[in-house]
Amino acid sequence: MPANSMINENLEQSILNDERRKPISILVVDDDPVVRDILQKILLLYGYFTVAACDAASAIKEASRQLFDIALLDDQLPDLNGVLLIGRLKQMNPQMLFIIITGYGTIERAVEAMHAGAWDFLTKPVTSEMLLTKIQRIEEVCSLRREQNYRFKAKQGRFEFPGAVGPSKAMESVYEAILRSADNNLPVLIEGETGCGKEYIAEAIHLNSSRCKKPFIIMDCTATPESLIESILFGSTKGAFTGSVERSGLLKEADGGTLFLDEVGEFAMEIQPKLLRCLETKRFRPIGSTKEIESDFRILCATNRDLKKETSQQKFRQDLYYRISAQKIFAPPLRERASDIPILAQHFLDEIAAQQEREKVTIAPNAMRRMLSFSWPGNIRQLKFAIESAFFNASGGEIDESHIQLEDDRLSPSLSENDILSSSPLEKDFKSFRDAAVLDAERAYIKALLIKTDGDVRKAAEEAGLTRESLYRVLSRCGFSPSEFRE
Repeated sequence: MPANSMINENLEQSILNDERRKPISILVVDDDPVVRDILQKILLLYGYFTVAACDAASAIKEASRQLFDIALLDDQLPDLNGVLLIGRLKQMNPQMLFIIITGYGTIERAVEAMHAGAWDFLTKPVTSEMLLTKIQRIEEVCSLRREQNYRFKAKQGRFEFPGAVGPSKAMESVYEAILRSADNNLPVLIEGETGCGKEYIAEAIHLNSSRCKKPFIIMDCTATPESLIESILFGSTKGAFTGSVERSGLLKEADGGTLFLDEVGEFAMEIQPKLLRCLETKRFRPIGSTKEIESDFRILCATNRDLKKETSQQKFRQDLYYRISAQKIFAPPLRERASDIPILAQHFLDEIAAQQEREKVTIAPNAMRRMLSFSWPGNIRQLKFAIESAFFNASGGEIDESHIQLEDDRLSPSLSENDILSSSPLEKDFKSFRDAAVLDAERAYIKALLIKTDGDVRKAAEEAGLTRESLYRVLSRCGFSPSEFRE
């Protein structure tokens, strides 16, 4: 079933109602702290959401973090005049409405500003009555624009939820949160168990945002060696460290688009301050370079850990946690959204059939009953694996109960002496026999370890008593990738 068909009329109406109730957001830009403080207090008193900035640079920074309905701009700012600032802000958010604040005797500038795109103007000194009259005049316009924007998206099928589809009650709040998050540039922290579709949610936020035509870059923090995380994220110059190459870095590749950090809790404490500064300034320095680079990226993060708890244990920086969790979405486990299983199962089945260029395959009722009665500890990822396995087990156009393998039969039983001898003939020399036996034992151990830890390299290394670098070397020798055991 197409993802956008999941947005039923009730959900759409709920979103529209929420948009109408949401307070108008206003950016106040004035270099005079007294004027700025008075304007902000008046607006807050009357229930408007308000953020203040002291100059054009700060205003642009705030506008990059979230979408504002209205901007109150002082015409005479120290770094940029109000007319030029309107142009910069309109590029970032074409739907923002502008009110210019001008001094006596500069009405000509106010007219010029209106030609540049300002909706109205105020002359100093500004009284509360003057301010509220201007705001109320355009408040209805802001509300109508919001509603039209959502209705247009719905009509054009813009609500996209790749993979994470389903009409269950548990997912309604997720869909609403995705749509709200898609309408601003603030970071989002997606929490939930391993395999419950956090990457699908991140991609849905990107696809429904104004950045949808720009790159969606994924960094799997558990599959990236700790020693390489910094260079992969920030980039590096050739010769910056042993074996380093010229690398642009994922932050630069995500310019204009979205960077998704999967399992962000894996970041080492020494890298976290650099990431925090980059989120604050949108600037960073590649390893080995003396020059800073700018990148207009949006960041989305996911975790299966309790990062708030880890901040109190000093395992994760508190300031970084609050920065990346400006908005939070909880991805429910599959056991709490069982009514979505038929749609998800058919979705994965259609995907694999298309990849294999085979006719559409259906699921028999007895197979569906079996899937609905299962608890799915591995969540959506486990369901996807089960469907893919069933597809190749089925010879016809229908999957029945016998094709659904839900028991975890990936672990082989302990080998007996006869098993060892039968699999390793005595005509082999001892060294070859020993090397093959050790590799088989390593593969069995590592496979069991990755299954137990859901492909979490940090946990696996801790349980094995190895460093992450040592574990990666063993994984390479065994031919395993942690991603095989994760979503």
